[in-house]
Amino acid sequence: MEYGEQANGTEISVHAGEEFEVALAETRTAGYRWTISENGEPVLQLVEEVSLPNVGSVGGAGQRQWRFRAASAGETEIKMRYVRSWEKSSEPARTFTLKVHVRS
Repeated sequence: MEYGEQANGTEISVHAGEEFEVALAETRTAGYRWTISENGEPVLQLVEEVSLPNVGSVGGAGQRQWRFRAASAGETEIKMRYVRSWEKSSEPARTFTLKVHVRS
């Protein structure tokens, strides 16, 4: 299952051992990137992170994808921030939170 920005602030339920993806658009040409501030460990395990370029025209938005595995039963959150790396003191342009309930 894949979750995008429409899932922001929601809660999902998965079984232990199951995998799911979070996919968010980002404008790397303007310096913005999604960074993980909480990855859900130890309940979740980050399996893979991939950055996909914009398809078609030069510039514009690409996409960053994370694949998670439900490692053990429990409840946790994934939290991400959409920031420019050089703007250390400013608030993120956007945030993303996904609550995850892992059933055994």
